[in-house]
Amino acid sequence: DPSGSFRDLAIHLTSIGFLFVIVNNIKTKKDFNILIILLVFSAVLVSAYGFYQFKVGVKMEDKWVDAVNNPDVKVRIYSVFGNPNIFAEYLIMIIPISLSLFWFSKKIHKKAIFLVTSLILILALVLTLSRGGWVGFAFGIFVFLLLIEKRLLLSIIPLGLGTIYFLPQTFLNRILSIANFADSSIIYRIKMLLITLEIIRDHWLVGVGFGHLPFKQTFETYIRTMPTYHAHNTYLETMAEMGILGFIIFTIFIFVLFKYSIKKLVKGKDNYIKTMAIGVLSGLAAVLAHGAVENILYIPRIITTFWILVALLLTLIRISDKLPETS
Repeated sequence: DPSGSFRDLAIHLTSIGFLFVIVNNIKTKKDFNILIILLVFSAVLVSAYGFYQFKVGVKMEDKWVDAVNNPDVKVRIYSVFGNPNIFAEYLIMIIPISLSLFWFSKKIHKKAIFLVTSLILILALVLTLSRGGWVGFAFGIFVFLLLIEKRLLLSIIPLGLGTIYFLPQTFLNRILSIANFADSSIIYRIKMLLITLEIIRDHWLVGVGFGHLPFKQTFETYIRTMPTYHAHNTYLETMAEMGILGFIIFTIFIFVLFKYSIKKLVKGKDNYIKTMAIGVLSGLAAVLAHGAVENILYIPRIITTFWILVALLLTLIRISDKLPETS
């Protein structure tokens, strides 16, 4: 389905276009700092709209929550993203960047500002009630602490248990439902993943075609009573669309990006570049973890944000390479 594939290809190519613009125009740490501050404050504004939805109430789709297992859930915020899980994907990419700005800031007023932005974004993430988003966020924080200060990892367990203790019952039930295989959402996704595995088995080499539309068309030839747009798993979706060859290339890309970013940036001598790189890497790690239960490279806003984070890493590498000449 060439026309169906072109939709997703155009979005990715446009987003990669942003990547080239960012890498070739952001040449100093000052400019980089302005860009990521704008990213964080944009996320705060988007979150503020989500808080408005929480206050006034907003219509929820039936498939967003199992009403039997979660009777207290009345609102899940999604801001401008149309779906709370997609909003969560966006938030978990930006929160670690806000935390990096908080960590690096030396002046009290700046620390206070980025502490507030971080708390606002985290609260918005909580109100999405996105289980996958929460798991992705937890993994992103693990990566953040692992790279920035390993000793703080010891505080995660008591802090997590203490947070759970004070959570309202609605949120606690939502967390517990992660392991509830009687939950209608989990049953639906398991069935979807099993059918996706059948598609991969039948089209294992090069897949059914790039993009969610070729996948949707193929999926509906396997079962007509279960219309879907994607596999709710980035890695199985990639394999179904592009086969084992596409999956290998995607995996190598992620591995190389993380390997060289850690080698050149996290292990570098410049503290600002190191701290910001850790934030961006943690955001990517978080959304890739969320990718185990969602297809993160599906909605244009998330595709664009994903490639912007890749661009930030490449920009930091370019800035780092020029430091001896400019400092």
